[in-house]
Amino acid sequence: MTAFGLTEDQIALRDAVRTFAQAQVAPGYLDRASRTTFPWELHRRLGELGVLGMLAGPEHNPTGTDDFVAAGLAVEELAYADFNVANAVIPVLLMSSLIAAHASPGIKERWLPPLVAGQTYVAFGLTEPHCGSDATALRTTAVADADGYLLTGEKTSVTMLGNPEAMIVTARTVRDGEHRGVSTFLVDLGAEGIGTSDIPDTGFQPMGRGVLHLDGVRVAASALIGPEGSAFRSVLGGFDFTRPLLALTGIGCAQAALDITATYVRDREAFGAPLSRFEGVSFPLAEHCTTLEAARLLCYSALWRRNEGLRHTAEAAMSKWYGPLMASQAVKDCLLLHGNYGYAREYGLEQRLRDVMAVEIADGTAQIQKIIIARERYGAEFVPYRKG
Repeated sequence: MTAFGLTEDQIALRDAVRTFAQAQVAPGYLDRASRTTFPWELHRRLGELGVLGMLAGPEHNPTGTDDFVAAGLAVEELAYADFNVANAVIPVLLMSSLIAAHASPGIKERWLPPLVAGQTYVAFGLTEPHCGSDATALRTTAVADADGYLLTGEKTSVTMLGNPEAMIVTARTVRDGEHRGVSTFLVDLGAEGIGTSDIPDTGFQPMGRGVLHLDGVRVAASALIGPEGSAFRSVLGGFDFTRPLLALTGIGCAQAALDITATYVRDREAFGAPLSRFEGVSFPLAEHCTTLEAARLLCYSALWRRNEGLRHTAEAAMSKWYGPLMASQAVKDCLLLHGNYGYAREYGLEQRLRDVMAVEIADGTAQIQKIIIARERYGAEFVPYRKG
């Protein structure tokens, strides 16, 4: 049974982030959303607020303990103000949690403090050109030798690739000519043998995506994040909390669009009455309030279960396909309810629609989430068959 009440600490954190987001983040959303420049100053201020260290262990966590519900509250409040600023937080929460839990002491000392302070960025490379959602079909290799590993391969759809100093990369490990499973490594992007290229997107501009090319990149054995061959057992479970967090950024963005639209239809008149008096206007708003609340509860249910140490893979997948879909539908209807004004760039609804569609794809599409749900609920017979 999910506990619906928030603790005093969770309420205090939510209110602090809400105050900051509305005063400092919301006013510049449209200007930032149209640029490819990452807002480092705002990001560093989130570090000062403690948001970036929330899952980085007690040394960096302002609440003293990992609280995934609190992380959800923070990103939803930020997304209400600026979808992109909120989404820049989620990779930091994931990377810092992985480094804190699985990295060597040297990696922790080098990367955790500047990462949670918002002074640097560490990206994540999993997806490859030939296997977007089939993470078990990786072709990037890490060949072990006496000096560490040589990484060769390509990662695509890497979020924030224009801004990080390092990246956590997944690769098939080869030792003495034998495959030893999938491992994860922290790779300094200044290393020899690395190349990058951009992917121009319709939204998500300040975040950006790109392709990483690895051509015999040398990393030390200490660069391993978790034991060799353990990526699927110990590292990639982080997606079970990033998925509801991503959904909450869509929900926060959509809630802002609904609130903007409610104000607009109160003031706009047709046939001698405010638009809000017409059921063709008020009913869609009521429906989207309902679906967003249902999606929100799915997200916090998954995050609460993680807090409690309960299995939550299915709930995370449920939140990830349902939340972004409901958010996109809500923003689109808000745009249409504004009529010709909604289609204009200056009102920001078309920007929100282009932005929010990104989370329908990130961390696995709706189809992938439904496969996960069926597998978790009914067993391996519901997983697609792999030849060979």
